[in-house]
Amino acid sequence: KPSAQSGFGALAEPVSQASREPQTRAMEMQLRPQGQPRRDARRLGALAGLGCAALVATSSGSLRGAFTGGSVANRPTGSYVILDKPVEGATCLQAYGTKDRVRPEWNEFPNPFGTEAYRPSPEMMDDKYRQWVHFDAEGKDVEDLSGKIYHVMRGKDNPLFQPRSCDVGAFAIVTNCEKVRVPGLDFHYKCYFRNMRQHPGATKVERFADLQVRFPERIMMKEVWKCFPKNPISRNIFKTRLKLFQGPNHLYYDKDPVEYRTNKIKDVTHEDMMPYNDRRSVFYTKNLPRMNYIRKKVEAETKQKTLVAFKDFLSEELTRVGDRAKDMGVDEYLNVADENRAMDKIRSMKGVELEVEKPVYYPGTTILKKKLGKKAPNPIKWDDFQR
Repeated sequence: KPSAQSGFGALAEPVSQASREPQTRAMEMQLRPQGQPRRDARRLGALAGLGCAALVATSSGSLRGAFTGGSVANRPTGSYVILDKPVEGATCLQAYGTKDRVRPEWNEFPNPFGTEAYRPSPEMMDDKYRQWVHFDAEGKDVEDLSGKIYHVMRGKDNPLFQPRSCDVGAFAIVTNCEKVRVPGLDFHYKCYFRNMRQHPGATKVERFADLQVRFPERIMMKEVWKCFPKNPISRNIFKTRLKLFQGPNHLYYDKDPVEYRTNKIKDVTHEDMMPYNDRRSVFYTKNLPRMNYIRKKVEAETKQKTLVAFKDFLSEELTRVGDRAKDMGVDEYLNVADENRAMDKIRSMKGVELEVEKPVYYPGTTILKKKLGKKAPNPIKWDDFQR
């Protein structure tokens, strides 16, 4: 709150006679001499105000001192009113001196029932103020594209969107409707039904492949309408804001349509016809890193088992060599261990007759039959991919 000092720092802003507050007018009436005309009072007030200003300016020598200090009689000066306690915001900042302005405490929740959101007026929601958005349907998935078109037409991407009170949707222009795609076998098996006469027995069925050749715009019409809730508002939006065209051109270049970012819409490629795990992108991003991880894990386990077996072999040979191992080097000790292992094998095979398999030929030929060896087990199991 401003200080209670009197002076030019307490001057209120000029106001007209008709717009003065009741309290200000009452104080002016108290300060005005009784029985004196209004014109004379204004002249006397103007002379007194000029005299006070000259006195303060000569005594202080600075304009700032006139605003922050000094004592001036409370008299009406023309269209100005001098107040002991000026209105908040009506004085200069110098009148506060070194004191901070006391502000009301900020209430985080002024309304316990919430603050009403901004709602555009009906004039702002007129069609002449709506945005126009262009969609290129070439190579795009029909379901994903229709969902994006619905969001734009209904205005769900607009920050002012409200489900029941605000219609802030845009116009949608779709080109290249004949180049829209569907994944997998839907090209042959996806069917569209129509019954124009609205009675049993009049339903007609048409495949996606046939309808795309005959009437490609109808595919987008049916897919977009499938996204809308079935009510009068949706029917009006669907009929007036959806513009479908074959080819890359359209009739609304004068509306300056905005290009919708095509990277936000899913593309349909040849991989969509393949099983999920056979797709190249899935193989290089998911399966191949997992296979490399498993292969390195198997190699590390095999290396560890080999090292443990080699240590056991050296410890067994150390008991056979005895104290002579102290005077041997590593290479000499390994040679002695290999010789001992070879002699053990010879002794175990002594007196044992070796079974030599007789060659087996195909009947009537000299072609040797070869046994097909068993396939080495694959260390990579499919169960590892499911973890």
